[in-house]
Amino acid sequence: MDDRLFSFKQKSQDFIVTEELPFKFANEGDVFFVFFEKRNLNTMDVVKHICNSRNLSRLALWIAGLKDKKAITRQRICIYKSALKKIGWENGFLETIGEVAKVLDTWWHTTPIGMTTPIKNGFYIKLRANKKLSEKEKDISNRKILSLFKKWFPNLFGNQRFGINGINPQQGSDILAWRLKLQDKKDLVFKIQAYASKIFNEYLHTRTKKWLEIIDGDIVIDTANTVKNQLGLYQAKSDTIKIFDDTKDKVFFRYPEHMRWEIAFNKETMIATWPVIGYNLLLTPKDSAAGKKEQWLLEKNWISEKSLKLCIDYKIYWIRRPLWVFPEKVHVHFQQDDILLNFSLPWGAYASIMIDELEKTLWVKVS
Repeated sequence: MDDRLFSFKQKSQDFIVTEELPFKFANEGDVFFVFFEKRNLNTMDVVKHICNSRNLSRLALWIAGLKDKKAITRQRICIYKSALKKIGWENGFLETIGEVAKVLDTWWHTTPIGMTTPIKNGFYIKLRANKKLSEKEKDISNRKILSLFKKWFPNLFGNQRFGINGINPQQGSDILAWRLKLQDKKDLVFKIQAYASKIFNEYLHTRTKKWLEIIDGDIVIDTANTVKNQLGLYQAKSDTIKIFDDTKDKVFFRYPEHMRWEIAFNKETMIATWPVIGYNLLLTPKDSAAGKKEQWLLEKNWISEKSLKLCIDYKIYWIRRPLWVFPEKVHVHFQQDDILLNFSLPWGAYASIMIDELEKTLWVKVS
């Protein structure tokens, strides 16, 4: 007998995502932005529709992220004026988008967005009650949710990154191993990034047994911005962070150098990171505990100068991704017996991982 109190995603309007950009539009420039709303479509479904309808190269369109299919999602797509001219200017572009999605707004700007644009996403989630709840059940559910949202949770990449049957990472691995060639540059880049995401998830799973553990040699960021998001090197012996210059020399692998100053480690705001592989990869010192973990996983996945040469050729840059993430702007309230959740997540974090945590905490049935 299934006696779970709540169900999730019975309807697309139970999961609403809104993209939040980190900049304001200039209202001038050569890049045309469209803010659109889609339902029950993948982001790539919209992109492919535009390309196929207008005989447009995938390289002509820019997005900042992939959004869930079974949801209402609001995000932006942009195109340079030179490509826009070929498809009937603004009206032609808007008409084509309007065939599969709802156009909400438009702007002009000086530069496009991309998969590395540090957007945030705002979420509205409705958990539908499966029965009439008692006041005690409501109180317990409310306290469990609030407790969960006060915690850091694993910053895993979501399944939408990996495609049906996990084919994207496998193809990315084959590309880096020079076993597969793709003509579409953006598709090739995405497949390599999917493989890098799979490796990141694999590493994070080795670190979740000891919750929020920091080990010697970890490269950390300060989420409170007290050091302007500079990267720091954790020193276990002194329990301190050494701030270093993040110089970007043109090499395959590099390590922290030019230590600037030392500060106390703050476990409330400082989070360990791990690299999402790419050009000019920044790694922890090889002889540290964190470095040994990194080296083992990179060698296991055949990440070498040869494989990273493709990252240089296609300008796939590394990032140091936080291992854990914290939800922001959290608001929880009941609508009769249903629960309404509002929160935002920083760039790169997946709400689906948050939902997994909710499912375990409340024993929610996901449709």
